[in-house]
Amino acid sequence: MKMKLYCRSFFFLFGTFLHELSHFAAALLVGRPEGFSLVPKIEGKTFVFGKVKARVRYKVLSVFIAAAPIVWWVFLFFMGKHFLFLYHATDMQGLNFKILLPKLENCCFRGIFFLWVSFQLLWAGRMSIQDIRTCLSGILSPSGLMLILPAVLLWQFIRQFS
Repeated sequence: MKMKLYCRSFFFLFGTFLHELSHFAAALLVGRPEGFSLVPKIEGKTFVFGKVKARVRYKVLSVFIAAAPIVWWVFLFFMGKHFLFLYHATDMQGLNFKILLPKLENCCFRGIFFLWVSFQLLWAGRMSIQDIRTCLSGILSPSGLMLILPAVLLWQFIRQFS
């Protein structure tokens, strides 16, 4: 079990760093970070690849810290759009891969590197179970409900008069 943890943590070290870095950066913006760790651990039957501890003044702000890794999926989308020339053709719906295939055949190393970086960004943007729990507890907290209630009322008000 430990060997599996070490192999996975080595392969996903860069993605784990990006994941925890996004939590840390969000904690700097909306709270106060208190710890940053990339040391892999086994807790129960799950692997914990890293951890960031932070304090926030209002519980609802922890939602932004917990959901911060999703930014890497946005980055992956734009990176894929730029480097792989994923665009919509004018005569068909969907993606045109005619340009992509020759480029991947000509540069195998760059293709493999791009694939590795893509996997790392996919890993980095994935929300862990703890991230999901933190988001839900922040939304369902008194400060979260106090933020959601005016937003829903404003939305209903705008919808009524438009």
